[in-house]
Amino acid sequence: MSHAARLAKTRALRAARALSTELPADSAAFGRAPRKDARFVPVASERVATSADLINAAPALRVDAANLEQALSFAFLTGNAGGSLASALTQAAVAPSAFRSDDFADALFVDELINGCFTFQVAGKSAALDRAHLRKLLCQPPRDTSSVRLRQGVLAELVADAGLLAALERSYQAILVLMALLDDEGSDSRLDMTQWRIDVLGAVRDAIHSLDARFAGARSALRRLHAFGEHARGSSAWQRLCALLDFEGESARAQLQVRLGADGSIRALEILAVTERTDSEFYVPPWQRVLRRLLLWLQGYRVGARDVVERWLEEVFVGIRPLLPALVQLKGDLEFYLGALHWKALAERKGLPVCLPTLTEAAAADSSKELRGLWNPLLLAQTNAPVATDVQLTSCACTCITTGPNSGGKTRFLQALALCQLLSECGCFAPARVAVLRRASGLFVSLGETSAADQEEGRLGMELVRIRRVFEHSAPGALIVLDELCSGTNPSEGEEIFRMLLELLHEVGHEVHVTTHFLSFAQRLTTEREALGLHFLQVELDADKRPTYAFVPGVATTSLAHQTAERLGVTREQLRELLVRASPPKPVTNP
Repeated sequence: MSHAARLAKTRALRAARALSTELPADSAAFGRAPRKDARFVPVASERVATSADLINAAPALRVDAANLEQALSFAFLTGNAGGSLASALTQAAVAPSAFRSDDFADALFVDELINGCFTFQVAGKSAALDRAHLRKLLCQPPRDTSSVRLRQGVLAELVADAGLLAALERSYQAILVLMALLDDEGSDSRLDMTQWRIDVLGAVRDAIHSLDARFAGARSALRRLHAFGEHARGSSAWQRLCALLDFEGESARAQLQVRLGADGSIRALEILAVTERTDSEFYVPPWQRVLRRLLLWLQGYRVGARDVVERWLEEVFVGIRPLLPALVQLKGDLEFYLGALHWKALAERKGLPVCLPTLTEAAAADSSKELRGLWNPLLLAQTNAPVATDVQLTSCACTCITTGPNSGGKTRFLQALALCQLLSECGCFAPARVAVLRRASGLFVSLGETSAADQEEGRLGMELVRIRRVFEHSAPGALIVLDELCSGTNPSEGEEIFRMLLELLHEVGHEVHVTTHFLSFAQRLTTEREALGLHFLQVELDADKRPTYAFVPGVATTSLAHQTAERLGVTREQLRELLVRASPPKPVTNP
């Protein structure tokens, strides 16, 4: 780095510190990334109007405001936030949750769900979602049921009021413009830093202005947007921002006289009169401007008009800066709702139902479960729409054993159950026509894991390690989903472990869903239905013994292994034919 570049960077850092004198002393270093564990800070009652939180019943500022304001100051002076805005949202805190994403996220392909269902478009282009923040909201549902109902209320109102949805989309676009100006390293708009700063302030004004009276009449938490906008527009910082932008846009008007030639081109241009705006607080009379420059020149200083404008811009930005962390946070909140509405639209285009579920408290041990038209959202990308099915349990504190043929949809069914619970818990739409669920104290999903080169245990050992984690981490009332339980050992020993786990999980009061190919064992367990709280489902078969991918009460009598082998070309005749094809032809010898 050259001496001139180092000097310029030093001056920029000093100026940034000067802009941040009101920040806490322990946040003095510019360019520092936000703290990894941002705190969940509820907003005090007298400051509710200053919060634009659309996620929690108790409004909270979840981003690290102090570090974020530092990064914004540095960006305003140097032209770039260096990705700090995006990282601030990624590292934002969420409300306390009983769910641990390590227990289910990979098995449920949550990242694929976000990419395939929650990625929406803005102005014809895919929105630059903060996927890490959205994943956090989906995988860490709030313990507080009132926050779940708040999110459901927002979604219900957006579905019912197209005008409100359009206003929300406009607000999101305005915030995107602001964040792109501050955090887009590839932009060439910073070639004129003065104009870029004016554009930033203009984007701040547009973003706050978009939180207008359209939200004032909202019945849901969307009215917080208007409250936040009103708070911002009522501040002296907002008044100075608007005054500066208005003055910069029209500081004077000129009357011109133009002389044109025979060819229509301009031959001469004469200014007849110039009228300056004298009603702005930023207006300085000509004689004062001349006098100030003269005095500064006599004192040995050289201050140009651009220096004065830059100082105005900096002062106005300092005043409006405390509002910006809430706008950064609001971007992530809006992505949750717009993404949820997008996947609802995707489902409805394929004729699949969604609903806002009814949730009972986790302590209600006698609560029932009713899912009508349940389907798996991971299958939306397929050409054919997924098959919906019904599930009805008289008690959520039970174990449901599902049997049926290979490739009959059992694993996909378990995914659908777990995803329905997860999406319902975080206040989103459920993939069903009707969904009545008990809130779970946790979610644990084991659908089989791929082997690793350094894996110390075999298939059964790895499965038992995962099951042990259920007892280590889950509180009573969790939803436990286990695929092909104890299939990695011989049936007699597997059945013994299977039964032990059923007894213990029932004692704890979990809701357990298990699939198995131990059909004889499952049939014997039907005699202990009451003692172990068991329910039984089987894959429905059509008249030709082919799975319909729906589920009905009962225990399957066969896994249809022979039909599956025939469908996949693994019968004796089919394999023998392959051997013949692969064998080299015998050489022909002349007699």
